[in-house]
Amino acid sequence: MSEFRTGFVSILGLPNAGKSTLVNALLGEKIAAVSGLPQTTRDRINAILTGDDHQIVLVDLPGLVGATDKLNEALRRNVIEGLEGVDCVVHLVDATMSDPVGADARAIVSALSTPVVFVVSKTDAVPEGFSIESFAKSHDIDLSRYAAAMAVSSAKGAGLAELVAELRSRMPEGPPLYDPDDLTDRDLRFLSAEIVREKVFHLTHQEIPYSTAVAIDDFKERAHGKWYVAASIHVERDSQKGVVIGKGGAMLKRISQAARSDIEKLCGVPVYLELHVKVTKNWRKNDARLREFGYRRKK
Repeated sequence: MSEFRTGFVSILGLPNAGKSTLVNALLGEKIAAVSGLPQTTRDRINAILTGDDHQIVLVDLPGLVGATDKLNEALRRNVIEGLEGVDCVVHLVDATMSDPVGADARAIVSALSTPVVFVVSKTDAVPEGFSIESFAKSHDIDLSRYAAAMAVSSAKGAGLAELVAELRSRMPEGPPLYDPDDLTDRDLRFLSAEIVREKVFHLTHQEIPYSTAVAIDDFKERAHGKWYVAASIHVERDSQKGVVIGKGGAMLKRISQAARSDIEKLCGVPVYLELHVKVTKNWRKNDARLREFGYRRKK
Protein backbone atom coordinates (compact mmCIF):
# COMPACT_ATOMS: atom_id res chain seq x y z
CA MET A 1 0.00 0.00 0.00
CA SER A 2 1.31 3.47 -0.86
CA GLU A 3 2.38 5.81 1.90
CA PHE A 4 -0.16 8.21 3.41
CA ARG A 5 0.35 11.85 2.49
CA THR A 6 -1.06 14.93 4.22
CA GLY A 7 -0.70 18.59 3.38
CA PHE A 8 -2.23 21.97 2.65
CA VAL A 9 -3.17 23.45 -0.73
CA SER A 10 -4.27 27.07 -1.17
CA ILE A 11 -6.48 27.97 -4.11
CA LEU A 12 -5.66 31.34 -5.67
CA GLY A 13 -7.72 33.07 -8.33
CA LEU A 14 -9.73 36.07 -9.41
CA PRO A 15 -13.27 36.56 -8.09
CA ASN A 16 -15.70 34.17 -9.75
CA ALA A 17 -12.95 31.92 -11.11
CA GLY A 18 -14.78 28.92 -9.65
CA LYS A 19 -12.70 28.29 -6.52
CA SER A 20 -15.60 27.45 -4.20
CA THR A 21 -17.31 25.37 -6.89
CA LEU A 22 -14.10 23.38 -7.33
CA VAL A 23 -13.77 22.78 -3.58
CA ASN A 24 -17.37 21.58 -3.31
CA ALA A 25 -16.93 19.32 -6.35
CA LEU A 26 -13.76 17.74 -4.96
CA LEU A 27 -15.44 17.05 -1.61
CA GLY A 28 -18.74 15.95 -3.10
CA GLU A 29 -20.44 18.15 -0.52
CA LYS A 30 -21.41 21.81 -0.37
CA ILE A 31 -19.01 23.46 2.06
CA ALA A 32 -18.17 26.81 0.48
CA ALA A 33 -20.69 29.47 -0.55
CA VAL A 34 -21.25 29.56 -4.30
CA SER A 35 -22.87 32.27 -6.40
CA GLY A 36 -22.84 33.54 -9.95
CA LEU A 37 -21.49 36.78 -8.52
CA PRO A 38 -17.85 37.51 -7.71
CA GLN A 39 -16.62 37.91 -4.13
CA THR A 40 -18.95 35.27 -2.70
CA THR A 41 -16.13 33.83 -0.60
CA ARG A 42 -14.90 36.38 1.92
CA ASP A 43 -13.02 34.30 4.43
CA ARG A 44 -10.56 31.45 4.26
CA ILE A 45 -12.34 28.11 4.52
CA ASN A 46 -10.37 24.91 5.06
CA ALA A 47 -12.03 21.98 3.32
CA ILE A 48 -10.73 18.52 4.21
CA LEU A 49 -10.42 16.00 1.39
CA THR A 50 -9.62 12.53 2.76
CA GLY A 51 -8.91 9.43 0.69
CA ASP A 52 -7.41 6.01 1.33
CA ASP A 53 -3.87 7.34 1.02
CA HIS A 54 -4.16 11.09 1.49
CA GLN A 55 -5.67 13.98 3.39
CA ILE A 56 -5.49 17.24 1.47
CA VAL A 57 -6.61 20.39 3.27
CA LEU A 58 -7.92 22.77 0.62
CA VAL A 59 -7.72 26.43 1.62
CA ASP A 60 -10.47 28.24 -0.30
CA LEU A 61 -9.25 31.84 -0.43
CA PRO A 62 -11.32 34.93 -1.24
CA GLY A 63 -11.04 36.17 -4.81
CA LEU A 64 -8.05 38.41 -5.39
CA VAL A 65 -9.28 42.02 -5.36
CA GLY A 66 -7.83 45.49 -5.10
CA ALA A 67 -7.92 47.31 -1.75
CA THR A 68 -10.74 49.69 -2.64
CA ASP A 69 -12.19 49.80 0.89
CA LYS A 70 -11.44 48.29 4.29
CA LEU A 71 -13.39 45.12 3.49
CA ASN A 72 -11.44 44.51 0.26
CA GLU A 73 -8.24 45.40 2.10
CA ALA A 74 -9.05 42.69 4.66
CA LEU A 75 -9.94 40.19 1.92
CA ARG A 76 -6.66 40.85 0.13
CA ARG A 77 -4.73 40.34 3.36
CA ASN A 78 -6.59 37.04 3.87
CA VAL A 79 -5.42 35.93 0.42
CA ILE A 80 -1.77 36.83 0.99
CA GLU A 81 -1.71 35.21 4.43
CA GLY A 82 -3.45 32.13 3.06
CA LEU A 83 -0.60 31.49 0.64
CA GLU A 84 1.93 31.20 3.45
CA GLY A 85 3.02 27.87 4.93
CA VAL A 86 1.20 25.61 2.47
CA ASP A 87 2.67 22.71 0.52
CA CYS A 88 1.22 23.65 -2.85
CA VAL A 89 -0.84 26.39 -4.51
CA VAL A 90 -3.51 25.90 -7.16
CA HIS A 91 -3.75 28.92 -9.46
CA LEU A 92 -7.28 28.59 -10.79
CA VAL A 93 -8.34 30.56 -13.86
CA ASP A 94 -11.67 30.73 -15.67
CA ALA A 95 -11.52 29.49 -19.27
CA THR A 96 -14.31 31.90 -20.25
CA MET A 97 -12.70 35.13 -18.98
CA SER A 98 -11.10 37.59 -21.39
CA ASP A 99 -8.34 38.32 -18.87
CA PRO A 100 -8.28 35.19 -16.68
CA VAL A 101 -5.08 35.97 -14.75
CA GLY A 102 -4.63 39.70 -14.20
CA ALA A 103 -1.42 41.59 -13.43
CA ASP A 104 -1.82 41.23 -9.67
CA ALA A 105 -2.05 37.43 -9.76
CA ARG A 106 0.89 37.23 -12.16
CA ALA A 107 3.06 39.17 -9.71
CA ILE A 108 1.97 37.06 -6.75
CA VAL A 109 2.59 33.76 -8.56
CA SER A 110 6.00 34.94 -9.75
CA ALA A 111 7.02 35.70 -6.17
CA LEU A 112 5.95 32.33 -4.75
CA SER A 113 8.59 29.72 -3.91
CA THR A 114 5.86 27.12 -3.25
CA PRO A 115 5.02 24.77 -6.17
CA VAL A 116 2.09 26.18 -8.14
CA VAL A 117 -0.27 24.05 -10.23
CA PHE A 118 -2.00 25.95 -13.03
CA VAL A 119 -5.63 24.82 -13.36
CA VAL A 120 -8.08 26.05 -15.99
CA SER A 121 -11.70 25.74 -14.82
CA LYS A 122 -15.08 25.82 -16.59
CA THR A 123 -13.77 23.96 -19.63
CA ASP A 124 -17.28 22.60 -20.19
CA ALA A 125 -18.26 26.14 -21.26
CA VAL A 126 -15.73 26.42 -24.09
CA PRO A 127 -15.70 24.81 -27.58
CA GLU A 128 -14.42 21.28 -28.02
CA GLY A 129 -10.72 20.85 -28.68
CA PHE A 130 -9.66 23.09 -25.78
CA SER A 131 -5.89 23.10 -25.33
CA ILE A 132 -4.06 24.45 -22.29
CA GLU A 133 -1.07 25.32 -24.47
CA SER A 134 -3.19 27.35 -26.90
CA PHE A 135 -5.07 28.96 -24.01
CA ALA A 136 -1.80 29.95 -22.32
CA LYS A 137 -0.35 31.32 -25.56
CA SER A 138 -3.43 33.42 -26.32
CA HIS A 139 -3.37 34.95 -22.82
CA ASP A 140 0.42 35.36 -22.58
CA ILE A 141 0.74 32.87 -19.71
CA ASP A 142 4.17 31.36 -19.10
CA LEU A 143 3.46 27.72 -18.27
CA SER A 144 7.15 27.11 -17.49
CA ARG A 145 6.56 29.03 -14.26
CA TYR A 146 4.22 26.29 -13.04
CA ALA A 147 4.93 22.85 -11.62
CA ALA A 148 2.06 21.39 -13.64
CA ALA A 149 -0.86 22.52 -15.81
CA MET A 150 -4.31 20.90 -15.91
CA ALA A 151 -7.86 21.53 -17.13
CA VAL A 152 -11.01 20.70 -15.14
CA SER A 153 -14.76 21.05 -15.23
CA SER A 154 -16.26 21.13 -11.75
CA ALA A 155 -19.76 20.95 -13.25
CA LYS A 156 -18.98 17.79 -15.22
CA GLY A 157 -16.39 16.30 -12.87
CA ALA A 158 -13.82 16.16 -15.65
CA GLY A 159 -10.18 16.22 -14.58
CA LEU A 160 -10.91 16.17 -10.84
CA ALA A 161 -9.39 12.75 -10.15
CA GLU A 162 -6.26 13.75 -12.06
CA LEU A 163 -6.04 16.98 -10.07
CA VAL A 164 -6.30 15.11 -6.74
CA ALA A 165 -3.55 12.72 -7.86
CA GLU A 166 -1.32 15.66 -8.82
CA LEU A 167 -1.89 17.42 -5.52
CA ARG A 168 -1.34 14.24 -3.52
CA SER A 169 2.02 13.74 -5.20
CA ARG A 170 3.12 17.11 -3.82
CA MET A 171 2.06 16.45 -0.23
CA PRO A 172 4.61 15.28 2.37
CA GLU A 173 4.30 11.87 3.97
CA GLY A 174 2.46 11.99 7.28
CA PRO A 175 -0.65 10.93 9.19
CA PRO A 176 -4.02 12.66 8.79
CA LEU A 177 -4.46 15.86 10.78
CA TYR A 178 -8.25 15.64 11.01
CA ASP A 179 -10.84 12.95 11.57
CA PRO A 180 -11.52 11.25 8.22
CA ASP A 181 -15.22 12.11 8.55
CA ASP A 182 -14.54 15.86 8.89
CA LEU A 183 -15.18 17.93 5.78
CA THR A 184 -14.09 21.30 7.16
CA ASP A 185 -12.49 22.86 10.21
CA ARG A 186 -15.31 25.42 10.39
CA ASP A 187 -18.18 24.95 12.83
CA LEU A 188 -21.89 24.80 12.07
CA ARG A 189 -22.42 28.43 13.13
CA PHE A 190 -19.95 29.73 10.54
CA LEU A 191 -21.29 27.48 7.79
CA SER A 192 -24.88 28.47 8.57
CA ALA A 193 -23.96 32.16 8.28
CA GLU A 194 -22.30 31.44 4.93
CA ILE A 195 -25.45 29.70 3.71
CA VAL A 196 -27.64 32.68 4.61
CA ARG A 197 -25.22 35.08 2.93
CA GLU A 198 -25.14 32.90 -0.18
CA LYS A 199 -28.94 33.06 -0.44
CA VAL A 200 -28.82 36.85 -0.20
CA PHE A 201 -26.30 36.80 -3.06
CA HIS A 202 -28.55 34.57 -5.14
CA LEU A 203 -31.86 36.29 -4.54
CA THR A 204 -31.08 40.01 -4.32
CA HIS A 205 -29.48 42.22 -6.93
CA GLN A 206 -27.49 45.35 -7.72
CA GLU A 207 -25.33 46.50 -4.81
CA ILE A 208 -27.14 44.51 -2.11
CA PRO A 209 -24.90 41.38 -1.99
CA TYR A 210 -21.70 43.37 -1.56
CA SER A 211 -23.17 45.40 1.30
CA THR A 212 -24.27 42.31 3.22
CA ALA A 213 -22.75 40.58 6.22
CA VAL A 214 -24.40 37.82 8.25
CA ALA A 215 -23.89 37.16 11.94
CA ILE A 216 -25.28 34.19 13.89
CA ASP A 217 -26.91 35.53 17.05
CA ASP A 218 -27.97 32.20 18.54
CA PHE A 219 -27.46 28.54 17.68
CA LYS A 220 -29.17 25.95 19.87
CA GLU A 221 -28.70 22.22 19.28
CA ARG A 222 -31.61 20.37 20.83
CA ALA A 223 -31.92 16.71 21.74
CA HIS A 224 -35.62 16.87 20.92
CA GLY A 225 -37.40 19.10 18.46
CA LYS A 226 -35.99 21.50 15.91
CA TRP A 227 -32.62 23.16 16.33
CA TYR A 228 -32.87 26.93 16.68
CA VAL A 229 -30.77 29.28 14.56
CA ALA A 230 -31.10 33.07 14.75
CA ALA A 231 -29.15 35.23 12.33
CA SER A 232 -28.89 38.92 11.51
CA ILE A 233 -28.41 40.15 7.96
CA HIS A 234 -26.48 43.42 8.13
CA VAL A 235 -26.75 45.96 5.31
CA GLU A 236 -25.46 49.51 5.06
CA ARG A 237 -28.55 51.57 4.19
CA ASP A 238 -32.28 51.69 4.96
CA SER A 239 -33.09 51.27 1.25
CA GLN A 240 -31.07 48.03 1.18
CA LYS A 241 -32.96 46.77 4.22
CA GLY A 242 -36.20 47.33 2.33
CA VAL A 243 -34.93 45.29 -0.63
CA VAL A 244 -33.81 42.37 1.55
CA ILE A 245 -37.12 42.29 3.41
CA GLY A 246 -39.20 42.83 0.25
CA LYS A 247 -42.84 43.75 -0.12
CA GLY A 248 -44.77 42.25 2.76
CA GLY A 249 -41.61 40.39 3.83
CA ALA A 250 -41.65 38.27 0.65
CA MET A 251 -37.91 38.46 -0.12
CA LEU A 252 -36.85 37.69 3.45
CA LYS A 253 -39.21 34.71 3.41
CA ARG A 254 -37.59 33.40 0.21
CA ILE A 255 -34.11 33.84 1.70
CA SER A 256 -35.19 32.09 4.89
CA GLN A 257 -36.79 29.13 3.12
CA ALA A 258 -33.80 28.56 0.84
CA ALA A 259 -31.29 28.94 3.68
CA ARG A 260 -33.22 26.73 6.08
CA SER A 261 -33.30 23.90 3.56
CA ASP A 262 -29.50 23.97 3.16
CA ILE A 263 -28.86 24.37 6.89
CA GLU A 264 -31.04 21.33 7.58
CA LYS A 265 -28.99 19.33 5.07
CA LEU A 266 -25.81 20.55 6.72
CA CYS A 267 -26.94 19.71 10.27
CA GLY A 268 -28.96 16.60 9.41
CA VAL A 269 -31.88 17.74 11.59
CA PRO A 270 -34.96 19.97 11.25
CA VAL A 271 -34.13 23.63 11.92
CA TYR A 272 -36.15 26.67 12.90
CA LEU A 273 -34.39 29.64 11.28
CA GLU A 274 -35.14 33.17 12.44
CA LEU A 275 -33.75 36.01 10.34
CA HIS A 276 -33.56 39.72 11.12
CA VAL A 277 -32.33 42.53 8.90
CA LYS A 278 -30.30 45.33 10.49
CA VAL A 279 -28.81 48.54 9.13
CA THR A 280 -25.16 48.83 10.16
CA LYS A 281 -24.03 51.93 8.32
CA ASN A 282 -20.73 51.77 6.45
CA TRP A 283 -19.70 48.48 8.08
CA ARG A 284 -17.32 47.74 5.18
CA LYS A 285 -15.28 50.81 6.17
CA ASN A 286 -15.28 50.14 9.91
CA ASP A 287 -12.42 48.11 11.42
CA ALA A 288 -14.41 47.15 14.52
CA ARG A 289 -17.33 45.88 12.44
CA LEU A 290 -15.01 43.96 10.12
CA ARG A 291 -13.51 42.21 13.16
CA GLU A 292 -16.99 41.53 14.54
CA PHE A 293 -18.05 39.91 11.26
CA GLY A 294 -14.83 37.89 11.08
CA TYR A 295 -13.07 39.64 8.20
CA ARG A 296 -10.23 40.94 10.35
CA ARG A 297 -8.46 39.25 13.19
CA LYS A 298 -9.34 40.48 16.64
CA LYS A 299 -6.38 42.14 18.31
